[in-house]
Amino acid sequence: MKKALAMSLGALLVAGSAGAAHAASQIDFSGSYRVYFRNHWNQNVDGKTDGISAATHDSYFTHQLQFDVAFHATDEVSVYWRMRGPDRGVRDDRWGGGVNPSLFTRYVYGEVKQDWGTVSIGRLADSFVNLGLANLGWSPAGVESVDANWGAFDFDDATDGIRWANRWDNGFQLVGQFNRLRTARISDWTPGEDTPTPRGPFGDEEFSDLFVLEPAYFWDGGGATFGLHYLRDRVGFTDFTTPMERGALKAFFINPAIAHSFGDFSIHFEGKAGWGKLSYDNDEGVHVNDSVSGYGFYLDFDYNYGPGNVMLAGWWTSGTKDNGKFRSLVDMGPGFAPLVVAHQGGGDYNRGRPANPNPNPLEHDPGGPTNAILEANDRSGDGTAANHWAIALTGAHAFTDDLTLRYALANLWLTRTQPGASRNIGFEADLGFDIQLLDNLAFTTAFGYLFAGKALEPTGGKKQDAYNWFNTLTFSF
Repeated sequence: MKKALAMSLGALLVAGSAGAAHAASQIDFSGSYRVYFRNHWNQNVDGKTDGISAATHDSYFTHQLQFDVAFHATDEVSVYWRMRGPDRGVRDDRWGGGVNPSLFTRYVYGEVKQDWGTVSIGRLADSFVNLGLANLGWSPAGVESVDANWGAFDFDDATDGIRWANRWDNGFQLVGQFNRLRTARISDWTPGEDTPTPRGPFGDEEFSDLFVLEPAYFWDGGGATFGLHYLRDRVGFTDFTTPMERGALKAFFINPAIAHSFGDFSIHFEGKAGWGKLSYDNDEGVHVNDSVSGYGFYLDFDYNYGPGNVMLAGWWTSGTKDNGKFRSLVDMGPGFAPLVVAHQGGGDYNRGRPANPNPNPLEHDPGGPTNAILEANDRSGDGTAANHWAIALTGAHAFTDDLTLRYALANLWLTRTQPGASRNIGFEADLGFDIQLLDNLAFTTAFGYLFAGKALEPTGGKKQDAYNWFNTLTFSF
């Protein structure tokens, strides 16, 4: 009996494996484990006020495990799944920081490929909201280069939605995409409660939706895109002392990009402009409709000389309008981290924050909470990294196949500030090394120093410089 059962089980396994092979089923598996050491000195670029040092320092270890699994049922149908752990978004995952969830889903989505295009649906990969130059294949690495995949204005986060994309033989490409950035049940709160109690759902759901239509054309040596984005954001917010207020934002964006290579020399440009209307009830209970806008551009000239490259890059984003009442609709995206200090680099660990986590449309920032140094020290009243421009010389040089030097020199200024205030953010110098220790073991170290300008001088104090030092050890499999 046992022998017959074993023979039957063996036959089933053989038949199952044969059927799977006939259906072209396949599972691809890869991933990495990283240990990080971070050192931030004087992150708030503050000096002494009334003899008391207000500078903040931070030094810590953390780590991240990542699994990438691709289930290919057939050549046309696949499911992609990325898992990570521990989840820094739930608790502090620093060494000694307590117990964290072991794994969480970064993204998971199904995909169907046909002659008429590719459809992806689910929690889409963060690369799907990397538009413009990223869709042209250009994502320059910063000095702290672990998993560098930033774009100038990209959300750089996994978001729920559906995407269709197709490229034809004549070089034309079209991407249509819907992302739900945020959704929640609308509820109200009882004023004055220490612990607010929901008074029940009513009306439509809260939501923040992004619609993208991006045509592109590719030619020999380059390409161009012209993205059309529409953002509608209906939210409720409260300070827990007043009844729930209502707000809504509707904004339209254009996002052109172009890239071309002339042999060893290449040029890359991306711009973004947004116009919208913000509706809300002010403190007097009067419904107000305000126009909001924002603009920005990124441009670089890149030269490759064999073992390395040198790049001259510049970027600019508009500052706030209306005396700091609203943030700009366009800022540098949270994935944009070319400078170790000013833009708070740190590779993949510090990136990929939600595209629109702020439920208050009066402080709406569709680009995400980015660039802590600039955000914390913006003297314009804008409160985000939208309000600045910079010019930077960056480069990399490979001494061997296993050792690469990276560097950056940059000068940064505020675009807009209060009357009579300085716009000089300062000068930054970065230096880093990528070292391939073994086939599946790599080490990256990066150091950046910001010589603070007058714009970062605190009231009643003296401006102070800042530096960051990052180290990453990566085990890949």
